[in-house]
Amino acid sequence: MNLIVKPSASEALNEVSFNATEGVRIEAIFVGSCSLYVDHDLWIDEKQTEDIKVEVEGIPFLISTDSLKYLPKKLYVDYNPTLGYKLSSDEETFKYNLRLTRRENK
Repeated sequence: MNLIVKPSASEALNEVSFNATEGVRIEAIFVGSCSLYVDHDLWIDEKQTEDIKVEVEGIPFLISTDSLKYLPKKLYVDYNPTLGYKLSSDEETFKYNLRLTRRENK
């Protein structure tokens, strides 16, 4: 996967402090109900055994092997202070207005 972090997202994410086992989780979950679609999300989470860890500009990203099935080969992470984070590819915007929060331990 080619993960491209836009300068505004890089600047915002470099202000976050991560512990050694954390990263920004990029999640893509296939949802089947009345319609079929993939829901995308971002949050700070602990690395799990099935995750791949990708580091871009010193920022750790975590992606599960399940999520990889639903993500494009080239994924952009962008940020706007008013609109939050955005996940997109060259072809489409997957989700915007994402707020980065730390996942609580279960």
